[in-house]
Amino acid sequence: MSDIGKIYSFSMPFYDAKKSCMGYKARPALILYGPRNGDYTVIPVSTIKDPKNRDADFDVKIDPVAFPNLGLHEVSYIRTHKQTTAHQGARYKYIGDLKGEYQTKYQEVIDLVEKFSQEITKNA
Repeated sequence: MSDIGKIYSFSMPFYDAKKSCMGYKARPALILYGPRNGDYTVIPVSTIKDPKNRDADFDVKIDPVAFPNLGLHEVSYIRTHKQTTAHQGARYKYIGDLKGEYQTKYQEVIDLVEKFSQEITKNA
């Protein structure tokens, strides 16, 4: 069974400014591809409290009222312009299945991932 289109918590590295060192936090992410060579290609799912930090073109709003089967507890944003990799060993908690439960929203996300990729290519 494929993990593509599913949201999982991943243990993700971050810089802890208070301790001046790297740390790890559980972060939800949507799986776009993989695993390949032990890694998934993912995009983050974030609450982004400050509206000025949201990208009007590439952050897709997910309201848990409208998407109750995703297991998200707060309004969140799928950050289609923030692709990264995550090792399959860092995946640990299933949250929900965007592709299986909400095909239209999943396709919107994929279309924006592709649009961002095309913008990068065009501007390279």
